[in-house]
Amino acid sequence: MSKVKQTALAVAGVASVFVAGTSIVNAASTYTVKEGDTLSEVANKFNMTVDDLVKSNNLKDANMIFVDQKIEVPDSQNVAETDVDASSDSAANDAASLAMSQAASSAAASSAAAASSAAAASSAAASQAAAQKAAASEAAVSAAATTASTQQAASATTSVASTSSSSASTSAAGGSVKAQFLANGGTEALWDSVVMPESGGNPNAVSSNGYQGLGQTKESWGTGSVASQTAGMVNYATSRYGSVQNATAFRQANGWW
Repeated sequence: MSKVKQTALAVAGVASVFVAGTSIVNAASTYTVKEGDTLSEVANKFNMTVDDLVKSNNLKDANMIFVDQKIEVPDSQNVAETDVDASSDSAANDAASLAMSQAASSAAASSAAAASSAAAASSAAASQAAAQKAAASEAAVSAAATTASTQQAASATTSVASTSSSSASTSAAGGSVKAQFLANGGTEALWDSVVMPESGGNPNAVSSNGYQGLGQTKESWGTGSVASQTAGMVNYATSRYGSVQNATAFRQANGWW
């Protein structure tokens, strides 16, 4: 076997080592901002920096994000050729050195049998190194995918819990303020003619002069639950004006009651 052919075989064996590693490019996915989120917390969830998120999403203010805002984040950790286990890289480099040494010895030797044996050893070393590097890359990708899946499951659980909590709060409150007002003896006329002009329908409203509640009064019935405030307003309208109807008429005519 000629020296030129022996050298070509050795170089081919070395080249097979370096084409084994490949970089993996991850697609981006979208994260929806939830109540209480900060950009820093979102960055930590996906192992990114705040600057990365600001640049990749063209954010104008790193201190201001909004509920339901869509932010692009990576699906999983990037696995680059330099992230593969150091032991695999070392094995590949050793295999390359061995292949070059064997190629040089074969070129100097006159025995065709010795050259053939060296070429076989080089090919085997290169194949083993390539297999080790491929296995390491596959393991890294699998671990990253598992982490991303776990984070998505946790996020879904949190969202369900938040929705359930919100639903329970609404039920406990007994509906809107107006619904509670009407359910406890208030009338549409009293709501439209007195409550809305006085407090805007806010049972916790307090004016600069110290008037409180739905009916804006300094009496004790001006605070407390919607039910107690409603009862107080109805009693006040009846005792002072003779009826709720008279009270609403007076408020419309004079702008106070």
